[in-house]
Amino acid sequence: MSGRLLPSEDPIAESVLEWTIMRDSRDIRQLMVWLEESEGRKERAVFMSRALDLMDEIQYALSRLDELR
Repeated sequence: MSGRLLPSEDPIAESVLEWTIMRDSRDIRQLMVWLEESEGRKERAVFMSRALDLMDEIQYALSRLDELR
């Protein structure tokens, strides 16, 4: 693990983005469990759509983190 020499430009935003990534990852994991257990096509589509939305949010958070570092 390598540490940075300089602090982030916005440590609060960095903390929020890291938290968002962790929370969304947990939520996606749960959605995948529900998707696997689901038998309804519409219900599966809802779970998958929500998981994709969360993945987009993670991608945005990762991009923002790159900008801060």
